Amino acid sequence: MDAILNRRSVRSFNLDKMISYDILVDLVRYAEAAGTARRQKSREYIIIEDKNIIEELSKIYVRSTMRVNECNQMIAVIGKDPNTLPCPQFQTTDLALASQNIMVKAVDYGIGSVMLGTYPDEERTTKANEVLGLKDNKFVFTFICLGYPKDENAFYDMKKFDESVISYLK
Repeated sequence: MDAILNRRSVRSFNLDKMISYDILVDLVRYAEAAGTARRQKSREYIIIEDKNIIEELSKIYVRSTMRVNECNQMIAVIGKDPNTLPCPQFQTTDLALASQNIMVKAVDYGIGSVMLGTYPDEERTTKANEVLGLKDNKFVFTFICLGYPKDENAFYDMKKFDESVISYLK
């Protein structure tokens, strides 16, 4: 489980090296292993390699520390129509768990990732939905930019844990 401790937000990728389709599908497989409320099928994914789409998406995130058009590949985590779900109030939790699984599993492949804040920012979500042509009340929860890091030492344990964050009730 070192991948959990070693995961970092990577924003600088080797653009000469692409992630194989099989690995991208495997990342989605791990995303779908994440829990959901009442096993609701609350999410979908779009693998993006089209440079024109990535360029359009980069215009949405101009204030972001990640230059979106400096990655080759992304996975969009898509929320399904909340009105069709048994527990729509927990859909964002379902989507966040899936997103985290993608980023943690990516470390096992030596792949860097960073998650772009999208939902619930209404402006970003609306624009992202338009770029991807989403219909049927589906929405972009987040984009995960992926790639092989330029920095070969991108993954390490920052020792962020501080036991003072724990309260113990007995």
